[in-house]
Amino acid sequence: MGAPTHIETQAYQEMEMSNCTQGWPARIRLVAIAAALMAFAIPGTAAAQSTDEERSATGFELTGYVGAFLPLAKLAESGDSLTAEFSTKVAFGLGLEYWFGNFGIQVQGNYSNPSLTLQVIEEAGSFPISVKLGSTDVWMAAANILWRPQLSGPAAVVRPYFGAGPAVVKIMYPTDELFTIQDETRFAISLVGGAQVELSKGWFVRLDVRDYISKLDTEPFETTKTQNDLVTSFGVGYAFH
Repeated sequence: MGAPTHIETQAYQEMEMSNCTQGWPARIRLVAIAAALMAFAIPGTAAAQSTDEERSATGFELTGYVGAFLPLAKLAESGDSLTAEFSTKVAFGLGLEYWFGNFGIQVQGNYSNPSLTLQVIEEAGSFPISVKLGSTDVWMAAANILWRPQLSGPAAVVRPYFGAGPAVVKIMYPTDELFTIQDETRFAISLVGGAQVELSKGWFVRLDVRDYISKLDTEPFETTKTQNDLVTSFGVGYAFH
């Protein structure tokens, strides 16, 4: 009885092996068909993904930023008896742009709150007396025309830009019992240069420097002078295109 059982078992194993061997061509054909389908499908999928990720050259971009207000010189002088100077202070701003390819229109504004210090010389040969009047509200707004060249290769994620346009500087001075300075609104020229770096689809970081060039002419200062006020900033933005 034991021998037939062994023969049956051996026959069953040979039949199973034969079935597996005969099934390999069918399996290979299935794998080949699947590979062919994937070969046709993948290029189309990659092209669609590339099309989806390609950004349109026209659209809005919004940036919020923080930086520093950096006056390049003394605010004003009145002969040798009176000078005024702003301190370096943190600045906050917001910018909205609309791009037409490599050119764009930007409307932006920022606010800073620097301290104003006066130096008074009462008599010739005497030491100046410093008077800290307190914080000043400085508002700046500009409408710039921007140019942004398109780089190629790995550097394409970096987008430098340059621009210029008209601006307005509004200064609200603090008051003191001894000194009263008139608030003023100056028309200025805005110059800007910087670069943005893409982080992901839509999002980017931005670093730039802005120079507001204006003429100071307000009481009690007698000397009209050109004033350069720099704003350096770092911001995060989003492109809606």
